[in-house]
Amino acid sequence: MTTSKIITAEEAGLTNCESEPIHIPGSIQPHGVLLVLQEPDLTILQSSENTLEFLGIKAEALISNNLSLLVDKLQIQRLKECLFSEEIQSFNPIKLSIKTSQGSVCFDGIIHRINGLLILELEVAASIEYMPFFSFYHYIRTAASKIQESLNLQQLCQNIATEVRHLSGFDRVMVYRFSPEGHGEVIAEDKREDLTSYLGLNYPATDIPKQARKLYALNWIRLIADVNYQPVAITPLNNPVTGNPIDLSFSGLRSVSPLHIEYLQNMGVGASMSISLMKEQKLWGLVACHHYSPKYISYEARTACKFLGQVMSVELSSKADSENYDYQIKLKSLISRFIEYMSREKNVIDGLLKHYPNLLELVSAEGAAVCLDQECRIIGKTPSISEIKNLIEWIGNNFKQDVFYTDSLAKLYPEAEKYKDVASGLIGISLSQTQNHYVLCFRPEVVQTVNWAGNPYEPAEITKIMEDGSLRLSPRKSFELWKEIVKFKSLPWKPCEIEAVHELRNAIIKIVLRQADELAKLNAALQESEAREREKAAQLEQALKELQRTQTQLVQSEKMSALGQMVAGIAHEINNPINFIYGNLSHADEYTQDLLDLLNLYQKYFPEPGEEITEKAEQVELDFLVEDLPKLLASMKLGAERIREIVLALRNFSRLDESEMKFVDIHDGIDSTLLILSNRLKCNPNRTGIEVIKAYGKLPKVECYAGQLNQVFMNILANAIDALEEGMENPSLVNWKKEDSQYSSPTIEIRTAVVDHNYVSIRIKDNGCGIAEEMQSRLFDPFFTTKMVGKGTGIGLAISYAVVVEKHQGKLTCKSLKGKGAEFIIEIPIKAS
Repeated sequence: MTTSKIITAEEAGLTNCESEPIHIPGSIQPHGVLLVLQEPDLTILQSSENTLEFLGIKAEALISNNLSLLVDKLQIQRLKECLFSEEIQSFNPIKLSIKTSQGSVCFDGIIHRINGLLILELEVAASIEYMPFFSFYHYIRTAASKIQESLNLQQLCQNIATEVRHLSGFDRVMVYRFSPEGHGEVIAEDKREDLTSYLGLNYPATDIPKQARKLYALNWIRLIADVNYQPVAITPLNNPVTGNPIDLSFSGLRSVSPLHIEYLQNMGVGASMSISLMKEQKLWGLVACHHYSPKYISYEARTACKFLGQVMSVELSSKADSENYDYQIKLKSLISRFIEYMSREKNVIDGLLKHYPNLLELVSAEGAAVCLDQECRIIGKTPSISEIKNLIEWIGNNFKQDVFYTDSLAKLYPEAEKYKDVASGLIGISLSQTQNHYVLCFRPEVVQTVNWAGNPYEPAEITKIMEDGSLRLSPRKSFELWKEIVKFKSLPWKPCEIEAVHELRNAIIKIVLRQADELAKLNAALQESEAREREKAAQLEQALKELQRTQTQLVQSEKMSALGQMVAGIAHEINNPINFIYGNLSHADEYTQDLLDLLNLYQKYFPEPGEEITEKAEQVELDFLVEDLPKLLASMKLGAERIREIVLALRNFSRLDESEMKFVDIHDGIDSTLLILSNRLKCNPNRTGIEVIKAYGKLPKVECYAGQLNQVFMNILANAIDALEEGMENPSLVNWKKEDSQYSSPTIEIRTAVVDHNYVSIRIKDNGCGIAEEMQSRLFDPFFTTKMVGKGTGIGLAISYAVVVEKHQGKLTCKSLKGKGAEFIIEIPIKAS
């Protein structure tokens, strides 16, 4: 029964696409042969029906016979050896020679296992005649290098499109990225000059149904050599072992959905190939290749294209993340500043809104509202107070999450259309599930024009009503440019912004609870002081000092925890790939030497290689290559070792896993800190470098809190660098050129020694501006600083004093003369008491 009826895609649900069993089509494309084998005897259970054309024998004659009917014993033995490996696909393609009536034909054998069965696909081997092996290898290496060296995501996408088209010869190659809603956008393209560009066009999510995306995630590459091909059936249809059609999810010859074929025909495409792009084990996009006539790509060329896709997938995370890296660092810094502000102020609202940078800077918002304890304060461009209160009531009834966000508030809350110019986007923090305590940030409407390839809302056409009552929809036929004006939407919230808001919420709750606790303690202290008057006045003063010091420690703890976690995370992420690179360099060196030895043997026994080889050797500068290649590998190994040293230094500094006292090498902690600060020690166009003199004594390992002690070194060394930089900016403050100066340039001297057999001393001395005598008595007081406003918080030395004196029962002193530098002396016991 056929009919033609118009129905919206939403009404039909596209059930024919979503439910189509594309992984078990029961047929294959005709450019190869498929055999289903049972191990270990390699008995042929099923076969495609085109074996007569390729192998000179009918499919029915192959069923129930052994594969040895087609290939000799030696090849069977080699195939079985491959099958012993768990990763049998790593042996693809397996070269098989099969005798036919036309003579011996060489095939590329591609094998994989599924549901306990072995599938062997045979394609006539086609060497890449237009590109000799070594040239092909060098091209792939060069193409991969171009992809890896891309400076940003856009260049990365353009490079993969260009290199895949150069390698495959397709008329058009596009990079197609999926949006969070599932739509696709062409973000890079390389094509024939006479073709219309698809760059910037969007395609609705319904163009690629869910089960097709699942297969794209399983298979890196998919070739349709001729969209007008006639499918080749598999006989018998059901596998005799499973009783079901064979699952062809991993088969390169798998027949294509008739709907997808019709879709490609509607676009005028004659052949296509797709390469999956994965990011964090999820389908990020596709490299889509179109040709406007049939086009077969050899297995070797497909594998090369697949390799380039894998290289790009590795680069995707780093390129995409690197573009937001500086922004993420800025957000981390802002969170630390907010913690500091909120800890100083009497209430959280002042901490978020009173200072600069304020809450708007955290998520690039243009307006914000903080509603706590019946008080609602706003900053920037926002809805009115009454509109905000109505919005909060709606949020309380509809959102139960701690953090909620949308870039189209009017779509969820129609009342917001009235103030779309200030609040089309909303991200909010719920501070209490029982009370309406919220922090809200707003973004204005940004009217956008989206270019679609055809109208995505165009009704779908039902071409047939099936016997079971289901509908068969015809794919879209129109791909002409269709522009959509999108209103009531703001710029989307970035994942790093959402994460920053989560961190801010945690910080606010901690500080609110702490302030409530501090207030309760303060009230109790005041009540006692009223009862005892002068007797308790001293205790109250001490309590206030303890409170101030606790507050300082909490602020620093939040800062260093964030820094330590970030440093340890970066070290961990770098460590895995560099270990992989470093571990493989020795193998690469060994393989290179083997190849060079083999080349020497060729030169020894074949001194006259022929004109073509001689020309090629001159062209690639063989003598220089043989000489330089080992040096190149050696330099790569040296670079890898340097990176490992830096990673080790980062991990030594952070020591997040060492919450208890341990015996450690003090010098390792100092060296790790210096390495982290090395960028500030180097010279730059604006100033000279800072010399570090290390006069280390012979120290035993010291029992200490290593991570906290590293923070002390960081604080003191950073202060020394600040003082030297101030001296470089104002030479009149220092005496480097004077006769009584020990050093004639900016210098930090670090000396270590054992004192009285029970203590170690670490002396860090600089020849900077020095500290005025009247200020030295207050150096270790919380929030006291000698630096300019905005350059210091006054908590670094206070925390350092607490770590050395209270945590380690040691001493921390300072010697300084104005204009002649400062020396900080740390003394801690070798063994903790």
